[in-house]
Amino acid sequence: MKTSVKLILTVATLLCFFETKAQNNSKHNNYLSDTPILSKAQMLADYDSLVSYINQVSPIIQFNKEVRHIDFNKHAKKLKKKITSKTSREEYLFLVEKTLIVAQDGHSNRLGNSLLDIVKTVWIPKGIATGLDTLDFPHSYKYEKFIKENFYTKLKLELVYINGEYYNILPFSYKGKNYPAAMKLISCNDKKIHQFVKSMEELISPLRWDRANNKVYHENFYTVGEIYKNNKLKLAFIDKNQEKKIVNITKDDTVTFLEEKKNNFGYNSSTASVITHYFEKEQIFYGKIPAMDEKFGDTLTKHFENVIKKFPVKSIVLDVRGNGGGNDNTYGKFLGKILKDTIKTNLTVGRILSPLNCKYYEMNKDSITAYGMSLSKEGPKLKNLKMFYNIIPNYSFFYPEKEILPFEGNIYVLQDRFIFSSTSNLSSLAYKNKRLISIGEMPNLLGGIQNIPSVFCLPYSKVIFRLEPQIDFTDCKTVADIFQNQVEHFVTYPIDFLHDRATTNEDILGKNFLSQKDPMFKKVIELELKQ
Repeated sequence: MKTSVKLILTVATLLCFFETKAQNNSKHNNYLSDTPILSKAQMLADYDSLVSYINQVSPIIQFNKEVRHIDFNKHAKKLKKKITSKTSREEYLFLVEKTLIVAQDGHSNRLGNSLLDIVKTVWIPKGIATGLDTLDFPHSYKYEKFIKENFYTKLKLELVYINGEYYNILPFSYKGKNYPAAMKLISCNDKKIHQFVKSMEELISPLRWDRANNKVYHENFYTVGEIYKNNKLKLAFIDKNQEKKIVNITKDDTVTFLEEKKNNFGYNSSTASVITHYFEKEQIFYGKIPAMDEKFGDTLTKHFENVIKKFPVKSIVLDVRGNGGGNDNTYGKFLGKILKDTIKTNLTVGRILSPLNCKYYEMNKDSITAYGMSLSKEGPKLKNLKMFYNIIPNYSFFYPEKEILPFEGNIYVLQDRFIFSSTSNLSSLAYKNKRLISIGEMPNLLGGIQNIPSVFCLPYSKVIFRLEPQIDFTDCKTVADIFQNQVEHFVTYPIDFLHDRATTNEDILGKNFLSQKDPMFKKVIELELKQ
């Protein structure tokens, strides 16, 4: 009788397992319906193509190897070994995702929905991206949904990294226990938090590098589903009273925040708009640019023209906090209206001299030199890479317009860690120019002058992805200097301020909050008083 009961329980357990597995497979099949089903040979060929593309196009992986000790090819070899005759389509897509992640660059990744839209409707028609078939795009839209729903969790903890440590901005409740705001996170799954996050090179990108504290971090590391052990994640905090708080959270659970979050801290939303103010007492014109979109630059210029016709303007504040980039012309047009002289720098950027790059850019060694570029340069170089360099003395980022607005003061650039791409270009420009003064945080992502990423499609899976082809050697004395991130006046936010900022009913971009509470804007006023 005991044997029969045991057998029945075993069979029931197996049936439950297979039913759950079948449901999951059905769910995945819905995500991936009509996407290519690959044989082992096709997966291997597809994967080899991906690795070859990255090695031939991305100089960043060599920078990461030399400076940050992230060995892309070591990871890729390990990941390739996981491809077998039993590898499912879903498992293979995870391997592709991890391989792109381990390139560890903000411009090297699989295209999401918005980028797919841009490439399909703008880049292909304009000839910016070539060799792509728009009939392959529906697969990548499905891949995006599958990865988003299955690679990541929906957990939100509102963590923030400040000067080498993680804190939670908001108090929360989980399973009947309350946890205060401003606890310091010390470990994850019984590993010291910084060691744990540093080990996630295949799971989250781009991992930020706090060069000042020599720490790798990412504020949303906990959203990766693979780090949950037996469906649980163990987080250890220390509160302000030095009491230890343990949170064992179940995958896909949510916490209940005990205060309402009224203001975001991070990249700006797609619906954000230009905001301008005139501060009468300080004679400051303030302009918030949410993204490097040319129409925002035009709007900012019009607002400034209206103000300067009526009031004296002693200084300008360009607020690009949360600005993820876009088009350099956005800030170039505005600066061209107020600066008599163009801003110049001795620019040196490099790309890999590879068969793929030569084909993509339709050039060879002869045309490289004919275009005024060079196959060598002085100063630091990346090891084991044949590169060609664009060396431009007195490179101009923009040109002044014929009619310049009457302004002679300083231009302050407010930046936080949530800037990238062309916004980082503006930050670099400010750091090298006397009239532009940068204030705030370093983004802790590879910066410098970047280019339009190269876009490719894998031969069998039809995954569409992009790679950053360029790396900036300008003013570098060592290879580590290629990281480029700098700021003239470092100002960060204390955790108590971030808590108040997140929960306040005040307009955080309003005149009162900026002048009375915002640490970065207050730094502008301090510097102006010293003039």
